[in-house]
Amino acid sequence: MQHQPSIGPSQTDRSAQDLAADAVHEAKKLLGAELALARRDLRRSAAALSRSAIAFGVAGVAGLAGVDALMVSLAVGQRRNHPARSTAVGLGLLALAAAAALVGRSALPRSPLPIAARIASDIEDVAQRVVG
Repeated sequence: MQHQPSIGPSQTDRSAQDLAADAVHEAKKLLGAELALARRDLRRSAAALSRSAIAFGVAGVAGLAGVDALMVSLAVGQRRNHPARSTAVGLGLLALAAAAALVGRSALPRSPLPIAARIASDIEDVAQRVVG
């Protein structure tokens, strides 16, 4: 009969400590990677929002200029017979405003808050792995 070495409580505790340390280390790595991903997503969202804001600003300015040009064409049209140039300019500016508004709308981020939900679910997963 062979004698097997018994595992003392210090070796068992050390093994549990190693497992806990490994779990904490893996959790730190996961959260670090998730934070880096969140930073990248936030930068992309901020860039998309800035492009959208610029397009909406252009749309607003072009729309106001188009309305002004149409008002001028109405005022001039009452005194002259051919207000076509200012009308064409006004309509062109309104078309530019509509196009810029469409570009601004399409540049908006589709779902700006999945980052927080993803981080919360990762924290939950790590907590379940460490505890259970």
